[in-house]
Amino acid sequence: MRKLIQKERQEDCFSDFKLENRNIRPISSPVDLHENRIPKVRVSLFDFGSLIITFIVSIISFIISFLIWAYVPEDSFLIIFSGLVMFLIPLIFFLNRPNAAAVMSGKIIIKRPLRKPIVVEKEDIRQISITKNRDHSLRWLIRSFYVIFLPFYLGEGIIKALRNLERSFPDYIVLSLFLVRLAGVAIFLALFYNFELLAPYQQTFKVTTNSNLKLWLYTEKPEEFVAILKNETG
Repeated sequence: MRKLIQKERQEDCFSDFKLENRNIRPISSPVDLHENRIPKVRVSLFDFGSLIITFIVSIISFIISFLIWAYVPEDSFLIIFSGLVMFLIPLIFFLNRPNAAAVMSGKIIIKRPLRKPIVVEKEDIRQISITKNRDHSLRWLIRSFYVIFLPFYLGEGIIKALRNLERSFPDYIVLSLFLVRLAGVAIFLALFYNFELLAPYQQTFKVTTNSNLKLWLYTEKPEEFVAILKNETG
């Protein structure tokens, strides 16, 4: 009888939308979180528009860098911009980092840098599934890779720059090539920063809306996340 009651409560918690994993149960105590908000929620947004912007910015950066390298005289300081323009790529990765989300009664508000926030109403949610966060499982392996790879990658660039100076390459050429190497370091740092934002969380909420928008939500309090989204405050 007791198991039957628990099962009924568990199913009622997600009666408004489909949930694949039934491991989350409603909390028994009232939720009191400053205007019904969970303070620490991260969201990774699968947005086709963001992917297109990242791809276009990367292509434009390579084209501009190539044109400057091909048509600007080697003794001109303008050749430096051939390396500087490559920093647009890590910048776009940083702007597309996992954003903070405000989970309120019946809706999710996703904050995005330099763009309008996205509001997902509870009625728009078609499915929620709970999976294990692979970033959390692989965090030490990935951290070890960055700790070993980044110093090696940067050190190799410094050695090449010093060798080019010994070969009497124009200073602007050497600086431009080194800036390209630094842009590569910045790309890896931006990716690592994005990874570190999500690595602490053990579980992932995959939210699919009726418009096929896919969100990956990360929070340390999954029960309160569901309760607040369903407006169950006591």
